Amino acid sequence: MTRKHPLLTPEILTLNALMIASVLSLIFMNSLVAAPKALFGRSLSAIPPSLFPSIVLAAMAVMCACALVLVRTRISSRVDKGLNRAEWLRAVTLFGIMTLYALTMVPFGFLISTAIAMTLISLQMGARSVIQITLVALLGPILLYLSATQLLAVSLPELNAIEMAYARILSL
Repeated sequence: MTRKHPLLTPEILTLNALMIASVLSLIFMNSLVAAPKALFGRSLSAIPPSLFPSIVLAAMAVMCACALVLVRTRISSRVDKGLNRAEWLRAVTLFGIMTLYALTMVPFGFLISTAIAMTLISLQMGARSVIQITLVALLGPILLYLSATQLLAVSLPELNAIEMAYARILSL
């Protein structure tokens, strides 16, 4: 079965949505990134907190544009069947997990919400090893949190108790 509108494939619609979202996020970056934590009125780092998100969003916009060009040039020779029921279910489940992740970020903090989301995504992708899921869900967010907050000076939402524990550990 071929599509009536070959430019309305799920891939092209997703790429367009991601590219528009990344460009709009770049435009409104000041509204999206919180001011850095200050000590005695001075920033703790010379790196602005919007630097890393700006680099990632710009790269995402460029990659989406390149992918759109590649997909559109090959669309005429490709027969697309569309998504079957199982693929739609996986897509909706992933969207639900990411929505849960976004909603739990502020009340639970970065570490807890990321660990929950990583566990659910690992299970959805078919991982069944408890050790593997635990390592990915615990070590990944901790390393990402420490590298983002310590190396890039990016403020991430976190529970005060967890933030204070990290401060004590890193000050040793």
